[in-house]
Amino acid sequence: MKIGIIGTNGKAGTLIAAEAYQRGHDVTAILRDAEKMPGIPYHVLEKDIFDLGAKDLRDFDAVVSAFGLPFGGDHPDDAYQQAYDHLIDVFEKLPKVRLLVVGGAASLYQDESRTMKVIEMFPESMRKDPADMAKAYKSLKKSNVNYTYFSPACFFDPRGRKTKKYKVSDDVVIHNQSGESYISYADYAYAMVDEIERGNYIRRRFTAVSDSRSIVKEEPYYGIRPERPAFEGMSQYCEPFNFELAGQTLRLVLDNGKKYVASFLDGHSLRWGEEGAAGAVEYYDCAKGAEDVYFVNFELVNGKPRTNLTLIVDTAERLVTMVKTITGYHKKFPYMTDSTYFFGAIDVPGFELPTRRHKFTTDLLGKRIHWHYAPGVEIVHVYYATDYMRVAMPEGKGWGNTDPVEWDEMIRREPYDEPAAFIKIKHGLYVVSCMEKNMACRGWTGNSLLFLIDTVRVHDVGRSFGHAGMETGKVHTENYLFGAFGEFVYSDGVLESQPNRYKAKQVY
Repeated sequence: MKIGIIGTNGKAGTLIAAEAYQRGHDVTAILRDAEKMPGIPYHVLEKDIFDLGAKDLRDFDAVVSAFGLPFGGDHPDDAYQQAYDHLIDVFEKLPKVRLLVVGGAASLYQDESRTMKVIEMFPESMRKDPADMAKAYKSLKKSNVNYTYFSPACFFDPRGRKTKKYKVSDDVVIHNQSGESYISYADYAYAMVDEIERGNYIRRRFTAVSDSRSIVKEEPYYGIRPERPAFEGMSQYCEPFNFELAGQTLRLVLDNGKKYVASFLDGHSLRWGEEGAAGAVEYYDCAKGAEDVYFVNFELVNGKPRTNLTLIVDTAERLVTMVKTITGYHKKFPYMTDSTYFFGAIDVPGFELPTRRHKFTTDLLGKRIHWHYAPGVEIVHVYYATDYMRVAMPEGKGWGNTDPVEWDEMIRREPYDEPAAFIKIKHGLYVVSCMEKNMACRGWTGNSLLFLIDTVRVHDVGRSFGHAGMETGKVHTENYLFGAFGEFVYSDGVLESQPNRYKAKQVY
């Protein structure tokens, strides 16, 4: 079938287009700015919704409108009505072309009595957009358009999994086996394409729920969690998240021959994939390490084994470093992590690719920094080798219940080391990657720690990816950003001179 998607670059539109394409349909992305979706495998029709006419859409079998506006944003109170009045005018001239609408849940009835609608549960301050969408739906029902209006469940979850299992109703809220009015965006997209193919709800509205939530309880989603505690691990001094990349699209050309497209849909979601592929919506956090240098962290929702990507994006130099980290791949040590590093550039139309790159460095060799992550959370990093980092405690401090003097003697006698990599981004700005492989070999929850260090301000931002907790049955996944401030400390060379007791015993 020939399917057009209005608003392909949004969360719902992205997934619906990808689902239709994966099933072999001929997909056209209809969007105002084609630059927001470079390298996609679909046809592209670059037009504003109000510029679309019957001639543009007459050859389609179905057109999905995923038109949406920021909730509560600064737009007219009747913005949805204006958009759908225009679509009604167009599609009444196209009786053989189906219009399927990504609708809202507010106009659903709360139960089978059909006496109250969902919107009546909303406070007055939150009714503007839902009320506008409900009025637009009324206009659609009165029209002669060959429409289908698909309302999601009350909880429309962009982070949920695709189960391909859902149940439907007409205009009444329904619940899944967990008693929730819930559907993931991924299952919504799957159900939408099913409806395109089957045509069960011609000139009707329907809604659907899925049981993604119950499946998540059995097979946890390990990605970035929206409900992270305020102070997790080393995150107490983490700076506020940065949203400056929202709305931008970056074409990344890596030196290994791979090309990726990262479209930052908003402050926490991006569409990620190889150039020419449909891509997937992932959820990211971003911190700013320096002027024009961004630390973008996300976990692939469907990555197996668990896969984390961190992008160090230098927009001034148009350079990028990608760190790919996996965990759960080692049969003997399930908490082991491993990282791979890729260098590349940002492709900007009209400009040649930069020839310089971020690169591995020895600049930090022989230096120590005393880092502070929270009151009482302090550690000293000793950068003494090109492939290892040594960890020590500040003078007079122990670890846990360890006596400071005993700890100092022990760390000098048997220094603690972990594999590391050091990358220079630009003058005074470095990436330090530390993988707690030796900790994992001890049976502990060794993580991957990635630091973007400003050695001028002696400040860093970074992320911890892997697991937390040492007690059996209480280990949990983690992936969060952190921040720290520090100071360079004097090195007498004694600690650096001690042999690495792990290097000869590597079992990973």
